Amino acid sequence: MDIKLQILLNILDEVSSKYDEMVKVKEELLKEAEYKSTHDLLTGVYNRSFFKKKINELIKTNTPFSIAFIDLDNFKYVNDTFGHNKGDEVLIKTAKILKSNLKGKDIIARFGGDEFVVAIIDCDEKCAKHMLEKIQKEINFVFREYEVSASIGIASFPKIKTYDELIKTADKKMYEAKKDGKNKIR
Repeated sequence: MDIKLQILLNILDEVSSKYDEMVKVKEELLKEAEYKSTHDLLTGVYNRSFFKKKINELIKTNTPFSIAFIDLDNFKYVNDTFGHNKGDEVLIKTAKILKSNLKGKDIIARFGGDEFVVAIIDCDEKCAKHMLEKIQKEINFVFREYEVSASIGIASFPKIKTYDELIKTADKKMYEAKKDGKNKIR
């Protein structure tokens, strides 16, 4: 084989190899960017904006579900007394508790701070309350040393028709639970 042809083939092979590496890196960066745009980076559950998108999809398909707005009681005490690293640990463990107690098709998101929202698919308020009581008991047990509990408000579709009204109603009920002594479900 001609030396010039061999050099050209070697260069072509090297360029192809570098191109393949660049494509692989690009795909990994795209996956990472997509994950970061849909997930809470601390807890690994969905973020607020992606949760809204998923709920609106459920509404469009007329799939019945209940939304629970979950606020951790006494969370500020954990951050103030034990530090933000311990607070982060509480949030991460709370996300794990939610994941382990809900079905794969249910949607879990961190709404902000110490607030989580979940959509329990094919489940009315009574069904959701039953599932959330179990979650609430586990949160109480796991965080008993910090006296962290959960106040929870529930709203259901199709009884309530829009994302904004579902969130508003569940949030309002959660605040009623807090005012009624915390660690309650409304």
